[in-house]
Order: sequence, then C-alpha cells, then structure tokens
Amino acid sequence: MTTKYQKSLEMMYATKAGDLLDESWKVEPSPNEVSWPDMIVTTESGKFGLEVREIYPDESIKGSSRKANEMNNLKNIKKLAGAYYEHKSSSIKADFLGDISKHDQLLNSIIREVGQLSEFEQKRFEPYNGCVIYIRKLPDQLGKYTKWNYVSDKVGFVKSIDKGVIERAVVEKATNLPKYAENILDVRLLLVSNRIFNSTKYRLDNDIICDAHGFNKVYYLSYPETVWQICG
Repeated sequence: MTTKYQKSLEMMYATKAGDLLDESWKVEPSPNEVSWPDMIVTTESGKFGLEVREIYPDESIKGSSRKANEMNNLKNIKKLAGAYYEHKSSSIKADFLGDISKHDQLLNSIIREVGQLSEFEQKRFEPYNGCVIYIRKLPDQLGKYTKWNYVSDKVGFVKSIDKGVIERAVVEKATNLPKYAENILDVRLLLVSNRIFNSTKYRLDNDIICDAHGFNKVYYLSYPETVWQICG
C-alpha cells in the first residue's frame, strides 16, 4: 500500500508533468488503489487515470539498492536531528558529506560546535576522518528546523537512461490494466527519474518509442526539468 509520503510524491510528479506539458491537470487521489490507478487527472477534455512509477537503473526483484541506501541515510539524518533537539534548543541547518555511521560522535560534535556560532554564521568541520559537516546557526524563532541534508546522495553526473529499463517498467505496470478497465478506460503511465537524488539522476538523451502495452499514453519525467511523451 502506498504511504502518505509516497502519495504526496506521486501527486507532485503528476502536477509537474502537467505543467511541463503545458496542460492544465487537476490531480486527485483515486478512490482506492485496488481497482483504480494511482490518481485521477481532470483536464479540459475529460478525465484519465494515471499510474506513477519511479524507475531506477539498478532495479532488481528486490528493488533499487541505491535508493534503499538513500532512504536509510535520510532516516539516519532525521534521527540525528531529533537527538540534537533533545539536547539543544538552538535552531540549525546541517549538511553532511561522507561517512555518517557514527551517530554519537556526530551528535557530540554538532552540539560542541553550535555553541561557538553566532546567528547565521556557518562552519565546516570534520568530526572524524571521512565525514564533513556544514552547520549554520538559524534564528531561534524557526524552532526545531529538521530539514537537514545528506549532500553525498545529491551530487553526481546526470546519465542517460536505458530504453530497456523503461520498457520493463511499462510491462510491469500494464499487468494492472484489466482491473482498471472496469472503472476507467483512459489510463496513462508516468515514469519518473527524480534527479535530486543520485539513484535516479537520469534523463533521455534521444527520443525513444516503445510499446505502450495497453496504456493510452506513457510519459517519462526527468524531474524537475523535462517530460517526454514516449508512447501514444
């Protein structure tokens, strides 16, 4: 079942795709995820169902190992932010690079360095070999600012996506089309590479055409900049 976080991402991707296509898409969650696509999109010409799927070049039957690592890093950063605000009330922004496995050392270093900063001042330091942290003291009225970043997962080259990855994703999602047909006939697929993270920092270098496998249209979104209609 799709989590609340995943659903909000899907809604964001769909809305962005409509904007990039220069079309007015009103995006809403579907009545349920068993017999309906992920969401219902209303346009000036009618309605269609939209399936949304992020794609990863290192996908296997167990999913993407790179994406799993990124989610684990985000979880660790969130845990660290929570632990920091249990000890200190000073609002800060923190960015991390490298090894973030040593929770206690990271926490103690941040607490120690924060006490030396004035408002809006930023400092770079290395709590141990292989880890770099940038912290900036924020105004206290911002409260518990927790949008800390693991920068190492967001820097890297944008690579070309392989056609085979796209085709496999289309085939997989098409298996649900027969049950959707009982409720809505126009069903489309939005494939997404979220270029904010390294695991999906991909784009199409050339236009491709592939089999829609029953979808009315298939789009590929290289978020947040470009969308292609590749089928239909």
